[in-house]
Amino acid sequence: MPTFDDPRKDADEAFQALRGLAHASRAFTDPADTYPVIGDLLGGVRSLRQVVDQLAAAHITHRGRAHDDAGNQTAGATSALAAADELHQAGTLLDAVEERLNAASQHSGRIAWHPAEPASIDLPGPERTVAQAGTLTLTVWPDTPLGEHQRYGYRVEDTTTGEAVEGRDLFTGAGAPVAPDKAVRELAVFLSAAGEARQYALDNPGTSPENEGLFPERIADAAMVNADALSELAEHGTQPPDAAESVTGRRWIGVVFLDGSEGDKMLDLIHASGTDAAIEHLAGYDYGEDTVQDALANGYVYDAPPRGALDKMATKDVYALTYSPFLGHVSLLREYDAAPDPALLGIDTPEPAARRGEREPARARREATDWFARRPGAAAASSRGLAL
Repeated sequence: MPTFDDPRKDADEAFQALRGLAHASRAFTDPADTYPVIGDLLGGVRSLRQVVDQLAAAHITHRGRAHDDAGNQTAGATSALAAADELHQAGTLLDAVEERLNAASQHSGRIAWHPAEPASIDLPGPERTVAQAGTLTLTVWPDTPLGEHQRYGYRVEDTTTGEAVEGRDLFTGAGAPVAPDKAVRELAVFLSAAGEARQYALDNPGTSPENEGLFPERIADAAMVNADALSELAEHGTQPPDAAESVTGRRWIGVVFLDGSEGDKMLDLIHASGTDAAIEHLAGYDYGEDTVQDALANGYVYDAPPRGALDKMATKDVYALTYSPFLGHVSLLREYDAAPDPALLGIDTPEPAARRGEREPARARREATDWFARRPGAAAASSRGLAL
């Protein structure tokens, strides 16, 4: 609850509330809920605007008490004025944020959301095949062949912006028609090429990459953002890859959730060494039965690992890793009532005592079977968190 008189406690509570909102808003079951959320955000930004002004005023009012580490008052006062100036600049930027949120609220308030159509309703025309690649929805359907060349119609929509493009120029070769799944994969290949061309153009201003004009610029931007998801779709098609199959029909518990600077460090590790290295590192947060009890007590038990539209996922052994380079968070989950491979946790499995010709002490036997024994360098219990 807010104190209304302790800025440090209220700032921490505001941070925790926004952190919770960031995870709760990864998916909206009812899109009508977006309107009140935008309204609350608008009110929050207006309060935040007031806060930065008051922070700036505090730096100016108390600049006479400011010193640097060497005790130089002039240098301290200069830093206080510089901080106040930056805070005023932040306030100016927040004015633009407020204006945009206000406009978004007005547009959202004009929407009458209709119930989702039942999956059993047949769409008119040819049978359509739909696939998702991050925030992009790809739809293909058979079209009239052009001579000997088979052809598919397609639609690509970015669910975050509403931008969409349709075409009938997806040719899948000559001869016998190809399966819709292959048409989806080929469309994903073209989108990947457009995204790569867009990235190259941004990195090298003034150049004209070969695949620059495959799709409109905003669709190419979305393809660039969803590059990994498109690559996965191009490789696996509409059939779920093994990693996705491995998480269905099981129960999962949250092991750890990292965001902010800790999340950035893990994303750097993923970028440098891959998801397996990240899973092996985060497995150090798994405290076995303690983690299970924490998850049960806090409701962090799931039928499938929770993930937002921008989240990516990887699996290793009994763990599932979800992460979002765009939102800056990383989450590790473990199968409920499942023990990981001891080698994954860096635990050496000792040779059986009977084979060594000696009776193994009870304590040693306990430690050998303790698959949550802490590894060197593993995080301390006080720093672990729970997935949402």
